[in-house]
Amino acid sequence: MSHLGLEAMRRIFRGGVGKQELGSAVEHIVSCEDCRALAGTLMDELDAEGSMPRREEALQLVFDLIDQERRSAVESLAAIAEWADLRRMSRRSQRDRIRMTKVCRTTPFFRLVLSELKEESCWEEAEFLAGLALLSIEAMNRHELIVQDSSHDLQAEVWTAVASSRRRAAEWQRAHQALTNAERHLKEGTGNPRLKAGLLSARASTLGDEGHIAQALKALEECKAIYERLSEWHLLARTLLQQANLQAGTEPTKGLAALDHAIPLIPPGDSYLALLAELLRVECLIELEKPSEALQVYRRCSRLFVTNPRARMRIRGRFTGARLLDSLGFKRQAERLFGEVIDRDIEHELYKDAFLDLLYLYERHVQAGDSEKAVLVCRRVLTDSVLSEVAHEEIKNQWTQLLDASVRRSAGNY
Repeated sequence: MSHLGLEAMRRIFRGGVGKQELGSAVEHIVSCEDCRALAGTLMDELDAEGSMPRREEALQLVFDLIDQERRSAVESLAAIAEWADLRRMSRRSQRDRIRMTKVCRTTPFFRLVLSELKEESCWEEAEFLAGLALLSIEAMNRHELIVQDSSHDLQAEVWTAVASSRRRAAEWQRAHQALTNAERHLKEGTGNPRLKAGLLSARASTLGDEGHIAQALKALEECKAIYERLSEWHLLARTLLQQANLQAGTEPTKGLAALDHAIPLIPPGDSYLALLAELLRVECLIELEKPSEALQVYRRCSRLFVTNPRARMRIRGRFTGARLLDSLGFKRQAERLFGEVIDRDIEHELYKDAFLDLLYLYERHVQAGDSEKAVLVCRRVLTDSVLSEVAHEEIKNQWTQLLDASVRRSAGNY
């Protein structure tokens, strides 16, 4: 059905159409945002004239939907305004404001805080935001605005986001603690499969960072099955790319197969996923010792770096470029680029990436038999003013052990 014009809408509202035409019009208005916006404007005009449209059952569905959408939009705008005001306060005042203010116990406000939590790069700030999100849930509970099942779902979302934040900060043990909290809440929740899939994805990423590839892939298989059942093709594509990332270094042929499955599912406008898929293809081809083919793919996707605003993606692209130079035999140039990548990791507070990139560089030197350079990598982790401050004891102990092993190997070479 084509869009309804203003005069057609007036006839519908004033009872100038039959039941069959009315039913078709209502069905279209309910499904068409443009016509629903026009219907809302006409409702306001008629109300101002004192001649409200007839309130029969079919049209009431339209009126109720418009009213609901308006309330939701106003709540969202109010949440944004409240958040802007709240964030100028001290931390204690922010907590008190959430406990006391009506708008802070709405779903739009909670969603806003959760989105800020997911985007926050600073681990300590992310923990504080998680506390605010949990306070918002507590306020909704206290005023009986949500049922207990839904409350557990929301808390599971918060703890899953906290796990991802801790993982980015290389706090893997604490990330697992957050995942355990999220899983406990999911068991008490509504059984929403999307939330379970999100938890599985976060768990797979954490396990992958720790080198537990088999366990991570097992979690992703369950995650993929959920998205396939739900026909969530975009999320399935992301999960397949996550799988390819894990397999690139261990089973690159399977990684390429996962990419071939994922690429047709990536939405046409998602340049981030498209670029990620191309970089992962380069990584797989490098592992398969096909550097020339990898170079062609890298050239093909290099233009996407210019339009991608995410600093982390640009840095990861340079890391892949360094690996490509290394595989093509340009060892010195590769080493300089690896050094720049690590500098940029630290500059942008991507500490988890910095630790993993340094670990890659360490293993590269060990494989090449260059124990002295391996020692330098270890000492950088342990003495760098930034890295040594953010590294927790587990990381420091691991790198101290690597340093001792490298020193022994270096001494044995003389």
